Amino acid sequence: MRAGNPEQSRVDESFALSVQAALAAGDQYLARYFAQKLVASSPGSPATFQSCLQVASRAYDSRSYSAALEFYCDAVASFDAGAEGTRSDLDMALLRAAELFLYHERDAQSAGSYFHRINPGNIPAAELTLLRAMRARLAWDLLSPQRLGLQDGNVSTLRVDQDDLWIGTWNGGVARYSVSAGRADSFPSPAFPRSVEMAGHRVWVGGTDGLSWYGKATGSWATDQAFQSPVPRKVQTLKLAGGFLYAGTLGDGLFRLAATGGQAAGAQVWTPVGDGALPGLFVTCIEESRSSGSLYIGTLDLGLVIMDGRTGQMKGLSQTVPAFTAANITSVLEDSEERVWIATYGDGLYLWTPKTDTIQHFSKSGGQLGDDWVLAICETDRAIYFGSFGGGVSAFLRHEGTWRRIGIPDGLGSLDVSAIAWRAPYVFFGTLGAGVSVYDEEADGP
Repeated sequence: MRAGNPEQSRVDESFALSVQAALAAGDQYLARYFAQKLVASSPGSPATFQSCLQVASRAYDSRSYSAALEFYCDAVASFDAGAEGTRSDLDMALLRAAELFLYHERDAQSAGSYFHRINPGNIPAAELTLLRAMRARLAWDLLSPQRLGLQDGNVSTLRVDQDDLWIGTWNGGVARYSVSAGRADSFPSPAFPRSVEMAGHRVWVGGTDGLSWYGKATGSWATDQAFQSPVPRKVQTLKLAGGFLYAGTLGDGLFRLAATGGQAAGAQVWTPVGDGALPGLFVTCIEESRSSGSLYIGTLDLGLVIMDGRTGQMKGLSQTVPAFTAANITSVLEDSEERVWIATYGDGLYLWTPKTDTIQHFSKSGGQLGDDWVLAICETDRAIYFGSFGGGVSAFLRHEGTWRRIGIPDGLGSLDVSAIAWRAPYVFFGTLGAGVSVYDEEADGP
C-alpha cells in the first residue's frame, strides 16, 4: 500500500476485498465492477495490480476474452504506474494481452507492443509453445495495396535499392516503399511492370508495355522509345551485369544496352544479343555468375542458357548436363557457395554445381517444396527462399541443411508467391492477391 495516504489505502483494500468476495461467489460481473473502481481511484496501487490480474485470469478461463484483455491491459498499466508486483506476474499479463490482441482482436501491432516487453525466462514451461508460436507470427507484417497506394494486390516483381523497396504489380503500376520510414509513393505508369533494375541514377522498369526509367535526381519518368515501336516489346526481365544492362523479352529475344562506335559521345543503343538459335525469343530471367562472369539466361522454351561473359558464346545447360531437361525456367540464382538454383514452372527446382557438373532435383513429391511451380528465389544470410504458385514458400535453411515450409498460418498473406527480395532483417514476399508479406528474420529467433 502507498505510504502517506492511509485513507486511500483503506479504500483500495475495501475494493480489493470486494473483488475477491465477488470472485469467490462466482459473480464475475460484480468483480469487474469493483476492479474498475480500483483502476479509477488508484491505478498505481498493488491492490489494483493484483485485482486486475485475478479478474483477468478468471475471465480468460471462462473465455470472456474481451473482458480478460481489458483487465490484463489494466494490470500492465497499473504496474507501469508504479504498482508493486512480481516480474513474473507482469510477464504473464503481457503474454495474455499479446495473445488476445493477436488471436482475438486480430491486432498484430498492439500484440507486438506487449509481446516485445516479455522476459521469456519468466514464462512457465507450459506456455513456451504459445510464446514460440506468437514470436513467429509477430515476425510478420503486411504491405497491403492500400498501404502502398496501389490498385492491384498482385505483385509481379520486387527490387531493393538501399532503403527503398520497389514493388511492381501485374496491372496496377509501381510503388516505392521506404523501409525505414514506412512510407510509400505510387506511380500508376508504367502500368504493367514485370521487372525492376537499378543502373546508375536510374531505376529501370520493364513490362508488357515496354521499357521505362525513373530518374532519381529529377523524380520524373521517361519511356525508352527503342522498346515502343512499332508496338511495345514485352520486357520480362532486366539485369545489370558486367557493366551492361540486359533486357530479356517475351517474343523478341535478349537485348543489351552498350556504348557503340560512331554514335555521339555518351550515346547508347540497344543491340540484340544471341549466338545462333540461343537464347531464343523468350527470355524469362537473367543471373550473373560472380565467380566466372558468365550469364545464366532462363528461357520459356529452351531451358537454361549459359553465355560466356568474354566471348559471348552460348550453350544450353542440357549440353553439359544431359540429366537437366527442364525447358520453362522462371528464376535463377547463384548462391554464396557458387551453386546455381534453377526454378521451373511445373518441374520443381534444380541445384546445379558447376565445379562438378552435378545436379540435384527437389520437388513436391520429394517433400522439399510446397509446389512444383516455383516462381521466385532469394538468398539471405540465413536461408534460401523459394516462392511457388499455390504452395507458399519453401525455405532451405543453410546452416541446418534442412527445409521449412511457410504458409498462411505462419503469416504469409497468400500461397501464391511471385517475387521475393531481402533487405536485412526483412524478407519481402510478393504475392498474387495479397500485396507484400514482410518477414522479420531476426524477430523470429535463430
